[in-house]
Amino acid sequence: AAARSRTSVRYWVCLGLLVSAAVGLKAAASWFGWHFRKEAVALKAPLRLFDARQLGPRYELNKAFTDRLPPMSEDMVESLGTSEYLQVYVTDTEKRADDLTRVASIFITYYTGKPDMVPHVPDECYLAGGYDLVNRAARAVHVGGARAPQDEVPVRVLEFRGKQSWLEASGADLVSVLYFFHANGAYLTTRDDVRKKMSNPFQRYAYYAKIEVTFQSEIGARAGRDASVTALGPLLERVLPVLLKAHIDLDKFAPAGAARAREQP
Repeated sequence: AAARSRTSVRYWVCLGLLVSAAVGLKAAASWFGWHFRKEAVALKAPLRLFDARQLGPRYELNKAFTDRLPPMSEDMVESLGTSEYLQVYVTDTEKRADDLTRVASIFITYYTGKPDMVPHVPDECYLAGGYDLVNRAARAVHVGGARAPQDEVPVRVLEFRGKQSWLEASGADLVSVLYFFHANGAYLTTRDDVRKKMSNPFQRYAYYAKIEVTFQSEIGARAGRDASVTALGPLLERVLPVLLKAHIDLDKFAPAGAARAREQP
């Protein structure tokens, strides 16, 4: 009986400590303005409504390549983790048809609401598809109008070796993939950085977009790493302003003074 009594006392003491901790944490969160459960940031317009005409006059939609993209199945969308995505090919009209950076494949995905989401990254997706990673580096790409510090966007640059795809008529087996994230108003290159940014307890909202780009010629010959990095800046100078203005709602991340100024008539 004495043993049962001691066990009962320990149970109630532990339960009391847990309740006190929960109440104390909630009170502290309210006092300090912490947000552990993030609110979603709805897009201004779905990514499928991205207007490629605004990329002109230099860049235009490559309808032939885009129309050949197979539609995503429900299982693929579920695996992707979001129904907000954009897959298009665009053509740099200032370059010749045989230029390895004339055609760009753009793949954008958008996620919001959860601070603990693990982004899908090409590092793993290409490996799962049978490619071998042969080189990985980080580059700073100058992108005017990107709303980045000093107009420098950090980009992750990957090189894979793998089997020919339906577009690789040249037989080239190296694929250069460039990608980065835009999370809660900042440009980032790793999933850990995205998690940290979205888990900020002082931030009420959470979202991230992943932007992935590859380059090729009109006949599918792949661009190399350095050529891809060089071609990325001018392309993003057209893509990012459209994405940030027409689709991603950045008002929730503006300084309070700026937000109040916009609200005034």
